[in-house]
Amino acid sequence: MKLTKFALLAVTAGCTLASQGVYAQAMEVVTVEAVREIVVGKTPIGAPIKELTIRSRVSYADLDLTKAADAATLEKRVRDIATSSCKEIKVDVPVEGWTVDRCIREATEGAMGQVNKAVADAKAAKK
Repeated sequence: MKLTKFALLAVTAGCTLASQGVYAQAMEVVTVEAVREIVVGKTPIGAPIKELTIRSRVSYADLDLTKAADAATLEKRVRDIATSSCKEIKVDVPVEGWTVDRCIREATEGAMGQVNKAVADAKAAKK
């Protein structure tokens, strides 16, 4: 009976340690959102449903963000995914004020706060 409790405790501890590694990996991403507001439908009461969004995750697990070149690489990855997402979200329904360039700019700017925080956190952790 005591051996079974010990084995259960060991398995639980192992799972906890393994999940911490997965959690750490999951945190090494930046989320980029490309948003276009268009009427895509109506609710049962007639209210318009208006948003089309693509969320993409950009990993930086392979980068050392304390290095300027790697931080620049992450920024380029964010711009690239914002560009491809905004081009994908472009549909043939014109919407006043919406352009692919505006979408790219807003998606990139929205993700740069996460990039800057990741860089600052990496530099703080290295000290």
